[in-house]
Amino acid sequence: MPAKIDRRSFLGTAAMAGLLRPVRGVSGAAQGAPAAGRHKEPYRGVFIIMQTPFLKSLEIDEESLRRETDFLIRCGVHGLVWPAGAGETSTLSHEERVRYSKAIVEEAKGRRPVAIGVHAPNKFEAAQYAREAEKMGADAMIALSQTDGSADQGILTDYFTAITSASRLPLIIQVTSPALTVDYLIGLARKLPTFRYVKEEQVPVPPRIDRYVAEAKDVLTPMTGGGSRNLLNEMARGSAGTMPGAGFGDIQAQIWDWYDSGEKKKARDLFGKMLMMAVLEQHTGYVVQKEILRRRGIFQTVQMRSTNRFSMDKGDMHELDEIFEVLRPYFRV
Repeated sequence: MPAKIDRRSFLGTAAMAGLLRPVRGVSGAAQGAPAAGRHKEPYRGVFIIMQTPFLKSLEIDEESLRRETDFLIRCGVHGLVWPAGAGETSTLSHEERVRYSKAIVEEAKGRRPVAIGVHAPNKFEAAQYAREAEKMGADAMIALSQTDGSADQGILTDYFTAITSASRLPLIIQVTSPALTVDYLIGLARKLPTFRYVKEEQVPVPPRIDRYVAEAKDVLTPMTGGGSRNLLNEMARGSAGTMPGAGFGDIQAQIWDWYDSGEKKKARDLFGKMLMMAVLEQHTGYVVQKEILRRRGIFQTVQMRSTNRFSMDKGDMHELDEIFEVLRPYFRV
């Protein structure tokens, strides 16, 4: 009796044997096949959630967004993500998301993998973002749960299936709903071969990482978020990446590189210093990332669309002064 083979293994075997013919897109390029300069998977390391810079008029500041892209690459981060929650996705129009995603991919010039956010209130809009992400040359997609707040697993399965049907780019699912249990996500990954990464943020995160490593090593690569506040614990358990904010991307990349290369004491010492910023961010919100980028010459303003109030007072600004003095020797840029 022939051995059973799951769908993921079948697709991989068929592709290698030339049984699956590439689909040609508008540009004529083979869609789903590795494009020239496409980064090798599995993706690992610090994938920064980019901030969205705004002018005082609340229009997106494209010059600063491009500068942020180049800055982060020079910082040595391992990948870029936009737009996601920390990038104020909910305040952006469809046209803005597509236009400025293209700008980031263009500015990155293939130097680092770029994951484009494709989440939406429903599967039809999400599928459209997925098609656009592949067309513009992104390396991956990231999706939060359906942003209408649905916790129905059947609806969520339809939603994520629509995304993976619209594009062959690898999909990262950001865990933003209790409905996205470990069992559900592992089962979904076995059904959808291009769903290969999970950004785990459902507390408690560490035991969920243990489960992915033990039960889904063949289909799903775990990454984490949470401002990298538990990074070393998560790395020790097998997390393959973290997705923090943009201001101190070089610090977080240095921590990752040292720990990954076995220099764990150096990594832990710098991690302890980085935590001062992570604690401050818990109090101030994402605006602290914009203030850091402003101080480092990347952003012109700290303007946010989601609030008209600058949420850092004199004491917070002084604390950030002190944090800069501690971390400045480790800046790569």
